[in-house]
Amino acid sequence: MTKLSQSFFPRFHPLISQRNEPNVMEILNRLETSNQPEIITQTVDSDAFDSNITECQSQLNPDLVVYPMRSLIDEKISIVVRGLTPRQRITLKAKLTGDSKEEFESYGHFIADGAGRVCIAETPSLSGTYTGVDSMGLLWSMKLLPGQRKGQRLSKKDVTKPYYVHLHLFNGHVEDFACKEVKELQPIRSVTFERCYMTCGVRRIPVRNGRLRGTLFLPPGKGPFPGIIDLFGTIGGLVEFKASLLASHGFVALALAYFAYDDLPKVPTELELEYFFEACDWMLAHPDVMSCGLGVMGVSKGSELALILATHQKEVTAVVGISPAHALIAFPLKYKGEPLAFLKFEPDLVKLSENGAMIFKESYPPDATDGPRRAATIAVEKIQGDILLICGADDQNWRAQEMARKIRSRLHKYGKGSRCTIHTYPGTGHLIEPPYTPTCHLSYHKSFGMCVEWGGEPRQQAFAQEDSWKHILNFFANNLSLKNKKSRL
Repeated sequence: MTKLSQSFFPRFHPLISQRNEPNVMEILNRLETSNQPEIITQTVDSDAFDSNITECQSQLNPDLVVYPMRSLIDEKISIVVRGLTPRQRITLKAKLTGDSKEEFESYGHFIADGAGRVCIAETPSLSGTYTGVDSMGLLWSMKLLPGQRKGQRLSKKDVTKPYYVHLHLFNGHVEDFACKEVKELQPIRSVTFERCYMTCGVRRIPVRNGRLRGTLFLPPGKGPFPGIIDLFGTIGGLVEFKASLLASHGFVALALAYFAYDDLPKVPTELELEYFFEACDWMLAHPDVMSCGLGVMGVSKGSELALILATHQKEVTAVVGISPAHALIAFPLKYKGEPLAFLKFEPDLVKLSENGAMIFKESYPPDATDGPRRAATIAVEKIQGDILLICGADDQNWRAQEMARKIRSRLHKYGKGSRCTIHTYPGTGHLIEPPYTPTCHLSYHKSFGMCVEWGGEPRQQAFAQEDSWKHILNFFANNLSLKNKKSRL
């Protein structure tokens, strides 16, 4: 690794467990009797395939079934191929294009069973972008296609529009899709399905109230509903995809921008704590928000702000910190016109990974007993509600696992340790997103003009994202008295 010089820096829980794969045989039976099956197919002449790839009869006419065809991004789907020859080798390739035209792709190699059937919830992928049995493996294992700008991350910018996932069935075990000859292969079958961030009936409302800037998402149906404020980190801008998902699960969710958006401060060095107080007051005064308490969720820098906000606002009864910090770090925050104490990072300790990405993990100083650093620690004992902390053991941005323990240790000191739950995931990095999306261990950070190493191993990261999202939904449901029904697309 290389050092950088200092001069470089100028729905509610009983129903969540039911969101599993649809019953495969039920789907197939439905398709047998339906006049309008939920599949899209494209037939081609199998003679067009290269002879060294073709491994089946020329009369091959299989079905490729995806169910449901339209689903939330955090909902499991079923992918089934039937009508193959027994023990036939096939390849399934999935591809999607992000909102910035970035392209992601995955594939798996499968062998049909004796009935000529492949169900990826039961049939292992022998090789490809993932291996083993995993019903959602073709989605979380997607990788950025070669030849594109390094460090692009799949991040939904327009939550009102779905991602279109193109799934293709090829005969044989096809390798190297970047190869010209392979690119010219035509699939036996193709299907396009949708992955959404908003369920039907969710309302998206831009917010410009006083100096508040953001987007409010209201669930379908009659309120009031539990309210949550969602805060992202130093990426800045307005990021809506988690808030829209929360609304799809029955919460009123405010995606709150706090810098680098509209007329807000351009950099995170000019933040005022009162801005976040105003957001809480605005949410609690909204007629569609329950008055019994408010949830706040933050990731990275947003977790600091969520915790600090909760120490001042007794109405905040549930706090989720994803990749949290126990202190105010790196950037000042003003309260009543005066800057609060914060821990400065040390530029000389920032390193470059072998692929040229910045690693910040070692650049934050350990706690000390001197006044300024002690003053930077968040007084979490003042928080009235419960706290859920989600950490990755391979976080390369900062020591989230260690800082989460410090939060709970401080709470124990004040007799409140039972109010804090920590979930730490091995092989998991800093960016812990909602499930079934391409995992990301490295991405471009516009604040630094370089790529940042986040950490994480794809399979373990995928598990962490699935498991932690369930915990987050359950936590808010339990602590914010969610009683409305699960919404469906």
